[in-house]
Amino acid sequence: MALAPLPEEDHFCESCALRYGDLTPSAALGLIRSHPGRYRRRLQHLPADVVRRRPASGVWSALEYAGHVRDVYDVYDTRVRRTLTEHEPTLEPMRNDERAEQGAYNQQPLAAVLLDLDRNADRFAALASEISEPQWSRTAVRLSGEHRTVLWMVRQAAHEGLHHLHDIGAGANDKAVLFDVDGVLVDSYPAYRRIWSRWADHRNLDPDLVWSHTHGRRPVDTIQAVAPQLDAAAEYSLIREFMANEGDVFPVYADAAAVLRLLQDRRWGVVTSGRTPTVLQRLRAGGLPDPPVLVDSSQVRRGKPDPEGYLRAAQLLDVPASDCLVIEDAPAGVQAARTAGMTVVAVRTTHLDDELAGAHHRVDTLSDTVPLITGWLEGRTREPGNRTTR
Repeated sequence: MALAPLPEEDHFCESCALRYGDLTPSAALGLIRSHPGRYRRRLQHLPADVVRRRPASGVWSALEYAGHVRDVYDVYDTRVRRTLTEHEPTLEPMRNDERAEQGAYNQQPLAAVLLDLDRNADRFAALASEISEPQWSRTAVRLSGEHRTVLWMVRQAAHEGLHHLHDIGAGANDKAVLFDVDGVLVDSYPAYRRIWSRWADHRNLDPDLVWSHTHGRRPVDTIQAVAPQLDAAAEYSLIREFMANEGDVFPVYADAAAVLRLLQDRRWGVVTSGRTPTVLQRLRAGGLPDPPVLVDSSQVRRGKPDPEGYLRAAQLLDVPASDCLVIEDAPAGVQAARTAGMTVVAVRTTHLDDELAGAHHRVDTLSDTVPLITGWLEGRTREPGNRTTR
């Protein structure tokens, strides 16, 4: 008896630690856009003979994997376009091995493969970025009879690119930088202070006590800490109403854009106690790019100071935790990143030195992180003990 196919949301890859249901459209697009630069760095680091060498019988070379991912984005671009314009089109299989042999992937010029990978990923990401909410659920049919949504196709393409980075192996100097959002990229604390004070007054709680439990934590965790007798989910809905009344008062820091420009074509992401739609809205309003990886409060069972969010971001970026530099502003976030085994830079936007003592570096502004970030990417920034940078 044949087993019923897994629901799309439940597809899980152990190698990538990736569950499709956790990969939002924005996160999938971020991965797709990051892949050309990541493949370029990995393949250009390898000796010429290693790039084309098959490590074992029946196992592709690094160049063949790159050629496959290049074609994945081309094929899925066609599949998505058909699904958006036709009624449940039939999806022909890619026949990967046959395509690689007939196309002589292993004999193709490396520069040409990387250029085409860049173009195909960019074209596919541009298409996916224009998909409207109802269109994500349009379906096509595989030869096996399974239906696949447009959302699944975009997730699958992003996963293919991520998965085969594992097959190629780690490249040199492939480090990552992770950011908290509130207090690091977005100056949200004045508005949040008003929101939490209003909620505390509404529930006859001490506003200062409530505020002391908010930094770097998910709202539901704060509510459970200061008012365990209340329904955290219902109270969070009330807080979201207060937040909506604040309007557009969440500006990005003036130096955020320049800092993120350092990371173009590099691995970076954000780990936030907020929710993806809200975070993206604020980043975009300030002219900042969408993060290649965004781990929000809904994707983890335990919020900061638990390291789960930072460890998940490292998995999605395909980098060891020890190769991640974290930019934080709150003690809970510093503790989470340190527990994850990452190097931490604390920005003094919301807390003083004694509260940020767990960080490896402490600086005054986001701009002050620039030499630390560039040094990290070049292999020069180290863990110096609790050094203070002024």
